[in-house]
Amino acid sequence: MDELRIRKARIYYYKIYNIADSADLEKVISFSSNFKGIKKMRFERVGSDVIEIQNPPIQLYIDEYHLKIDENDVKVTVKLEINELGTMTVIVQMDVEGDIPTSFFTKVQKEYLSNPNESFKVEEYFKNGINILSPVFKGRYEKFSPTLEHIIYYVENFDRPVKARELLNEYKDLPELLHKSDKKLSVQVKNRTFRHAFSYYADDLVVITNDSSFVYDPEGSDDIIDILDFLNTQLVTIRYYDELLEVRMHEINLNDKPNNSLMEIFKIRKHNNASKKLIALNVEVKSAVEHAKNAIHVTEDVYYARVYMNARQIFGLNLWEESVERKLEVVNDTYNMIQYNLSHAFDNFLEIVVIILIFIELLAFFK
Repeated sequence: MDELRIRKARIYYYKIYNIADSADLEKVISFSSNFKGIKKMRFERVGSDVIEIQNPPIQLYIDEYHLKIDENDVKVTVKLEINELGTMTVIVQMDVEGDIPTSFFTKVQKEYLSNPNESFKVEEYFKNGINILSPVFKGRYEKFSPTLEHIIYYVENFDRPVKARELLNEYKDLPELLHKSDKKLSVQVKNRTFRHAFSYYADDLVVITNDSSFVYDPEGSDDIIDILDFLNTQLVTIRYYDELLEVRMHEINLNDKPNNSLMEIFKIRKHNNASKKLIALNVEVKSAVEHAKNAIHVTEDVYYARVYMNARQIFGLNLWEESVERKLEVVNDTYNMIQYNLSHAFDNFLEIVVIILIFIELLAFFK
């Protein structure tokens, strides 16, 4: 059989930056007019029939140009996506049509996406975007961390109709592409990669890894793209709060924990301040994480729900959420320990005061 060739495809590169606690999306449009040198500014709300997003992100189309790769005309569209969770994403979308070998994806990955800052000026787009849109972000962080990258290779049409099972057999280098490997991968790694392959019909396919994903859909639906996009945004947000718990707990100086000795009564203000910080940290993180987890709901479509749940596992989102929960338990246990020990120290202090008062009364009585 002849080598499989691509007729129509897209490549999406995502760089997600964690900016703030939240973003006021209603302000985005008014500030977008401050972008200079843009021939045609467009914006749209991200929407889908298979996922429900309480407050859909806004995408600003800020640049568009053409690029030649192996004599193929590639249309490049650059977008900024602002999410209410306080993230900004630079999205570089490449559209290509023609008679294209599957090795085209590998070439783009190695020569362009291995250094997207140089190839597509991703950092420059981000810095310009944050300078203009910074007022829409609330509770801005000192540094934009963490960040996350993800690539989606999307094929709408091959040179012939192909079934999902045939595609897995014929696209020999697909695992190497998704794992960004220059060397041939072992059979075990390939089999493990294809365990995360999903199909709705016989002629569509989704393969997901933590760094890259492959989508084949002759209908050209964006539903899988929207799911992967939002899950990566959730992941960045959860990772931030996991790091925040680490930093804040060290700042509170939990190495100097109170015991129930009498001397602790003289440190009551210090330990009460620590307790207040622990309560505030618990409320802040718990509410933010719950909001991030509930910001997206998959509809009753079993297939998309399966893709969503497996993608969560592949991205490690469940593990990060469990890490946050464990650290919140430590925060609660530490708060309870401080309150318990302070209560005992105060009780001991009151007992001594009562004894002294009784002693004074006895002295007065026998005088």
